Amino acid sequence: MSYKNSLSSRTQDNIAPYETGALSPASPIIDVITLWPHRSLSQRGFALLLVILGSLAIAIGLGFFLIGAWPVIGFMGLELGVLYIAFRLNYRDGKACEQLLIHARGIDIIRISAKGAQTRQTLPSLWIEAQLIKQKGRRRILQLRHHHKTYEIGAFLPPAEKKALMEMINQRISDARASL
Repeated sequence: MSYKNSLSSRTQDNIAPYETGALSPASPIIDVITLWPHRSLSQRGFALLLVILGSLAIAIGLGFFLIGAWPVIGFMGLELGVLYIAFRLNYRDGKACEQLLIHARGIDIIRISAKGAQTRQTLPSLWIEAQLIKQKGRRRILQLRHHHKTYEIGAFLPPAEKKALMEMINQRISDARASL
């Protein structure tokens, strides 16, 4: 899964810089949910893939060189370079994440971009509901609805995870309401 929820001491330490007046001792954090894009290929797997493709390109390139079609070698190198750049960009975008801080007075949504820029939205009321909206011709969208405003979360999650996350958020909001 590409999200986790916990309220360990390590997580508490990680969110300490985000605390503001919205999160006071009178409003303890009930849960922290961290969302991030899924990457199916690890850094080690990526290195192995490049070694295999590079070896294959050298073998094929040598065959073309021996029959006199040596310009093919340059194009094979170019293909490997483009593949490397595409994966690097993909891994850089994978550093983006979203944190949902659920506390007794509402939810804080903290978005951290791939470059490290942070934005924060605070939904101060407990009149919050997570909804899964099916749009015409598009994938389902997971939204937090607060009165007439909606906030999309987890845009990078697959549909099955969005449904499970929606149910978990609604349960945590219900727990927060019960703690008041």
